[in-house]
Amino acid sequence: MIWLSFVSIAASIVAALALVPVVRSVARRIGIVDQPDSERKLHDAPIALGGGVAVLASLLVGFFSVIMLDRFQSESILGTVTPQWYSLIFCTLAMLAIGLIDDKWALRGRQKLLLQILIISVLVGSGTLVQKIGLLGIEVHLGSLAFPVTVLWLLVCVNALNLIDGADGVATTTGCFISFGLAVLSWEYGSPLGCMMAFCLAGSLIGFLVYNKPPASIFLGDAGSMVIGLLVGVLSVWASVKGSTLLASAPIGILAIPLFDSAAAIARRLLTGRSIYTTDRAHLHHLLQKKYGHRGMLIIVASLCVLTTTLAVASAHYEMPWLALLGIIVAGSFLVLTRSFGHAECRLVVIKATNMTRSFFKAPRSQMDTAEDEHHDCVPLQGDGKWHLVWEPLVHFAKAHDMAKISIDLNLSWLHEGYHASWAERRMPERTNQIQLRWPLLTASGTPGAPLNIGTLLIVAKADTPGIHEKFAELSLMLADLEPQIQHVINDLEREHIAAPRWGVNSPSPAKPAISRKELINEVPALVSGRQ
Repeated sequence: MIWLSFVSIAASIVAALALVPVVRSVARRIGIVDQPDSERKLHDAPIALGGGVAVLASLLVGFFSVIMLDRFQSESILGTVTPQWYSLIFCTLAMLAIGLIDDKWALRGRQKLLLQILIISVLVGSGTLVQKIGLLGIEVHLGSLAFPVTVLWLLVCVNALNLIDGADGVATTTGCFISFGLAVLSWEYGSPLGCMMAFCLAGSLIGFLVYNKPPASIFLGDAGSMVIGLLVGVLSVWASVKGSTLLASAPIGILAIPLFDSAAAIARRLLTGRSIYTTDRAHLHHLLQKKYGHRGMLIIVASLCVLTTTLAVASAHYEMPWLALLGIIVAGSFLVLTRSFGHAECRLVVIKATNMTRSFFKAPRSQMDTAEDEHHDCVPLQGDGKWHLVWEPLVHFAKAHDMAKISIDLNLSWLHEGYHASWAERRMPERTNQIQLRWPLLTASGTPGAPLNIGTLLIVAKADTPGIHEKFAELSLMLADLEPQIQHVINDLEREHIAAPRWGVNSPSPAKPAISRKELINEVPALVSGRQ
C-alpha cells in the first residue's frame, strides 16, 4: 500500500510536469487567457488559463497507472473500481468543460451555479448520498433532506476552492494540503482507492505548482478550481463514512480554510447589501498578501492548512472530534485577532445581531423618541480611506430631511479599499410605506464611456413624508457638491497605491506598481455621481 502511494504521487507529478507546458501553449494559442484589467486582475500581461486540464489529466494518469500496477499483483490491494468511480470521473470531466467555457467566454454567476447544481445532482443521484451525519457525538438522520444536503455540501466545496483561487499558488497549495489530509483520512477509514485518488490529486498539484508559483505562467482557472473542489468534496464524503454515518468533524476541519474564506465572503456581501456574485479583493489571500506579502501569504495559508488538517486527521484517528473543532477555532482566532482576515465580517455580524435584538425589544413608537432611537454604524471593510468626510454630510442630510435610512457601500477593488456605513431609525416604516432609492456611484476609469461602479448609496424614506420628491432632488445636488471630496479621497488612495510595493513588505521580487503611473493618472475620477 505504501509503495503504491509513492507511485501514485510520483506518476502524477511527472505527468503534470510534462503536460502543463503543452496545455499552457495550447491555451495561449486558442485564447483561453486571463486578461489583466485596472480593477481586479493586476498582473502585467495575459496569463494562460486551463490549468485544470493538466491537473485532471495528470491525476488520471497517476490513478490508472496505480490501478494497473495493482492488477498485476497476485492479490489486489485497492479493490474493485465501482460504478461510483466512473460517475465521479464523468461528472469531473463535465465540471471541467463548464469551467473551460467560463474561462473562455465568462458565464454569468447564475448560469454557472445552475450548471454546477445539475452536474452535482447527477453525481449524488449515482450513489454519493449522505444519509446520516455525526458531529461532535450527535447523530442526525437526514431522511428526505439527504439529497439536498449532499448537493449543498459539494456545491460549497466547489465554490470554496473557486473563491480562494485569486493569487499565484494559493489554491494549488491549499488543495495540495487538503488532498494529503483526505488521503490519510481515506487510509484511516479503509478506502484504498480514495486514498490513491487523493494522493494522485496531491501529486498533480505539486507538479502544477512548479508553473503556478509566483510569478505564475499559467492559472488553474475556473476549470481547475472547480474540478479540485468537486474532487475534494466527494473524497471528503467517501473518506469519512463509518458504517452509514458521515463523521463530519474531520472533513470540515480539513477544508476549514477555504470554507472560512467563503463564509466570510457571503456574510460580507449579504450584510452590506451586495449581490453574492459581486467580485472584490477582500478575500483571505488578498488581505494576507497586502499585509504580509505574497511569500508571507503562502506561508500563512500553508501553515493554517497544516494545522487544521493535522488536527482533523488526529480527531478521526483518536475518535476525538473536538480536536478538529480546536483546529478550526485556533486558525480562525489567529486570523481575526491579528486583524489579518475576518475582523470586518465579524463586526458586521455583531452589529446586525445587536440592531435586530434592540429593535425586537424596542417599545412602540412614541413622541419621546430620542437620538438613542437610531443606529449608526461605520465599518471600514478594507483599507483606510477617509470616507467619513463623505459619509458624515450624508448622515446630516438624512436627519435634517426626515429620511428613515441612508447607507453607503463602497468597493474600490483595484485600490484594495472597501467601506460600509449605515444610519437608520430604530423602527423603520412598513415596507408598503417606504420609498427606496438606490444611487450607483460611478468613477471614470480611463476608458472613455466605460465608468467603474465604486459603490451604492441607498436612501429609504416614508412615502408620506412632505415634499419627498423635492428632498430627493436636493440629495442629487448635494451629491454633485460632494464630488470633489470623493475625488480627493480617491486621489489620495491612488497616490498611496503608486508608492506601495506590489506584493507588500515581504515581497520576493523587486517592488513595482501594480498599475503604471500613466494608467493611474487616467483612472483619476472626473466624476462620481449617479446622474445620467
